[in-house]
Amino acid sequence: MQAFLAASFFLLVCAVPASAQTDAPPVETETAKLSPVVRELELSATVTSPRASQISTSVDGLVSAIYYDSGAEVKQGDLLLELDAEIEEAAYSQAEALTHQAEAELADSKRRLRIADKLASRNYGTQNEAEARAAEVEIDTAALESRKAELARRAAILERHKLRAPYDGIISERMAELGQWLATGTAAFELVAMKGLRIDAPVPQQYFAQVSKGAEASLVFDAIPGKTFPAKIGALIPVSDPDARTFTLRVLPVDENLPITPGMSARTKLKLKTGDEDVVVSRDALIRHPDGRITVWVVEEEDGVAQVKERKIEIGLAFGGMVQVLSGLKDGEQVVVRGNESLHEGQAVRLAS
Repeated sequence: MQAFLAASFFLLVCAVPASAQTDAPPVETETAKLSPVVRELELSATVTSPRASQISTSVDGLVSAIYYDSGAEVKQGDLLLELDAEIEEAAYSQAEALTHQAEAELADSKRRLRIADKLASRNYGTQNEAEARAAEVEIDTAALESRKAELARRAAILERHKLRAPYDGIISERMAELGQWLATGTAAFELVAMKGLRIDAPVPQQYFAQVSKGAEASLVFDAIPGKTFPAKIGALIPVSDPDARTFTLRVLPVDENLPITPGMSARTKLKLKTGDEDVVVSRDALIRHPDGRITVWVVEEEDGVAQVKERKIEIGLAFGGMVQVLSGLKDGEQVVVRGNESLHEGQAVRLAS
């Protein structure tokens, strides 16, 4: 009887670990490890255009035609507006006629020179007469060049009565009206370039040394919810607002064809190297308590059985789904990242493969 009881007790003791392992909840773990600490900085930003200007004519005149209105997309060289050029057109026509006349006179003087040269070679004419004809050709040539220069000047003045788009873009505002007298320098349109849009964000000056041109960034636009777009830092403008102690960070989206427009609000996120190295763990490992404590479940093995121990930690910066651990964890320790919601101290767990 005593032998039977002893055998039963032995089997019961041996069965406990196996039972504990069978009933142990599955958990997923990750290794706490030393890693460079990165500061994530999120900034409010605005979409801006590389070109935005008020354009005007270079001569005074009466607006006789308007070809585009606000919101129109135009290409470089497109005719936007014309000023009345009736007087200049008449002056151009006169200059053109005088140019044709000068061409005819030069052609005639060249013809007379050929005849004079031929007669002189046959001793029917004098050398002086041939030289006089050559001088006439030189005079008429100079006269023609003068007429051509005047014609080009008149053409340039006539062209200045036409306002053309200096670059591709969208007309954000039309100020000119048909029949309006437009003085030189008076804005007729506001034109905004839509290619090469950039995103500008004010950055506190203490981060200036941590930001470098060409570094990766990400963008989120309020007008395109739920999507994050890759970007890179295009420029650092050192002095932006001396009173606010900020500088401007210019971010360029990788995709230049995003459906965005100048004036849109955006947010950009940067990863700044701190120069520190510390133990980091996944954010999923953290258990936050109502009293402000933050703990993690550390997996330890005892007698071949994986068990969890609750460990209080202090955290620092969070970045990329990871959290800096200031104290409470060591490099190489295993922490639970899945299945850590209802564990208790010393509980056996089964590591998920």
